[in-house]
This record gives sequence, C-alpha cells and structure tokens, in this order.
Amino acid sequence: MTITGDVTVVVHDEDADAQELDELTRGLLEELLALDLPDVARGQEPGAVGGKSGVLSSLTTLVVSGGFSVAALRSLTLVVREWIKRSGARKAVLVSGERRLEIEGVSKKTQEAVVEAWIQALAADDGSGAGTAPTSEPPAPAALEGSAGGA
Repeated sequence: MTITGDVTVVVHDEDADAQELDELTRGLLEELLALDLPDVARGQEPGAVGGKSGVLSSLTTLVVSGGFSVAALRSLTLVVREWIKRSGARKAVLVSGERRLEIEGVSKKTQEAVVEAWIQALAADDGSGAGTAPTSEPPAPAALEGSAGGA
C-alpha cells in the first residue's frame, strides 16, 4: 500500500535560539536523507516584507514528499524518535493532511502505540481520499501548536 501526500516534520525546542534550531533541523535532515524516501527538503516560509527574496528556507520545518509505504513511514518515525533522544530536542510534530503526530520524550511503549495509530490512520485515509489532499504550503510551527506560548 502506498500513502500519498507530503509529511511535514517540524522541530520544536523552546529553549533553543534560531541558530540552535537550524542546527537541530539540519541534523534531522541529514538523517532523513539517509532513508530511502522520495524527496526530503527544508520547508519554505515567506521572506520579510521588502526583502530580496520572497521565500526563505525554514529553520524548523522539513517536508518529505512523494509516495510512502507503511514501512517507510515507520522508518521515518523511528529516525525522528531516535534523533530526539540523541539531540535533546524537545519534540517533533509530523503532519500529513489532517493527521498530526507529536513525538516527544515519552516511554517507548506509549510512543510506539501513538506512532502505529497515526500510520494506520494515514493508511486508512489514503484508500478513501479523505485527509490526504496536500496543502499548498506546509503548516508553520505556530499553526501546529496554537499560540506562541502553548505547547
């Protein structure tokens, strides 16, 4: 079974400054590039008003594009989970269509159950066409988390 659409991965660490977030995201990008995924790239966000570029690479967002097998999604979530443990990042949020998965430092058993439920929901959505329409832009961290102060 192939699951279509993009998976957006957003790195969160409230204690990190912009440079640290960029380094965390770059490290995760390198690890995801080692997987056999169709396309992994930094997300894009609008540039500053009056700036030279209309679009900038995101400090915290990665976009994984293409079709995924269930096994590839499991590998993706495993890499993110292991990366959180090693990097000390607070959490990562994965979004595909209307489905959202937060991976943070909880027990392995709890995290595996949450990951499996998310993957199964994506697989079920793919067959019906509901919730898999790719958005024109990946959601920004603030859009994923609500107000700037909440987590």
